[in-house]
Amino acid sequence: MTFANPFTPEGIWLKGNTHAHTTQSDGKLTPLHRAEEYARRGYDFLFLTDHWKRTEIDCPEGILVIAAEEIDFRPVPEGPSHHVVCFGLEREWQKRKFRSLGELAKYAGKEGVDLIIAHPYWSGVRSQTYIGLTGFLGVEVHNSVCGGIGRSLSAVHWDDMLENGQRMHGFAADDTHRLTPDIVFKGWIMVKSQARTETDIFDAIRKGLFYSTQGPEIHSINVTPDRISVSCSPCRRINFISRKSQGLTLFAPENEWLTQGSYPIRPDGIYVRIECIDADGKTAWSNPIYQNQAAPDTP
Repeated sequence: MTFANPFTPEGIWLKGNTHAHTTQSDGKLTPLHRAEEYARRGYDFLFLTDHWKRTEIDCPEGILVIAAEEIDFRPVPEGPSHHVVCFGLEREWQKRKFRSLGELAKYAGKEGVDLIIAHPYWSGVRSQTYIGLTGFLGVEVHNSVCGGIGRSLSAVHWDDMLENGQRMHGFAADDTHRLTPDIVFKGWIMVKSQARTETDIFDAIRKGLFYSTQGPEIHSINVTPDRISVSCSPCRRINFISRKSQGLTLFAPENEWLTQGSYPIRPDGIYVRIECIDADGKTAWSNPIYQNQAAPDTP
């Protein structure tokens, strides 16, 4: 089993949003105002990801603001547009075209930049497009703003890649443009970092030392050779998502709550990830726990 367990190492928990826009691209708030709004709501760090713009500001009190970037490109004129969050940039990427996601990944690798696939469901990109893709750190399993048209969740894209043997972290992010109450501050990551510095946060995210959430808390995950166990804040349901029909859902009895659950590991499994879902349908997502086995259908 392979799992970067964020509940094991020493460190501090930091709440952060990895996708937000400002007036430097198509956002409605200035960079400073955007950062202040997140600081006011208890966030420890914020990625500013303006389109093709690396936005830097002096951090307001209480929050670390990190200059990142969202790029978008359309390989085929009549095809969907790919959106990708890029972090770890030492310089601004000027707008350019990429012929494929693979070409982007090679370019990012040379630049030492990490890539997160943004809102594939909203973008209308089929899962098949990502099968066999390498060079990407993860995918947005939840994007709050995309919930405005009912396309906030991209779990199927994530699971299709995981089932194919690809190793991908799952991110929940706001993709903030405005301060629309119903679709802002609705998804974030909780990172176990050594310190609240850009270097330490990047290191923890790259390793997968975080979980994503809309509100529920994951308190611990324990992995043994034959079982995966989780404890969490009171929830109505715990999903153990795995290959094909190998998953398991635990339901809370009527008028009771689930605060823990376990899953017996299947010998022919590829991965297991955990969802903790509260009474309002809000979800916390663990990163995948990988079994050291290649998928049988990897191209």
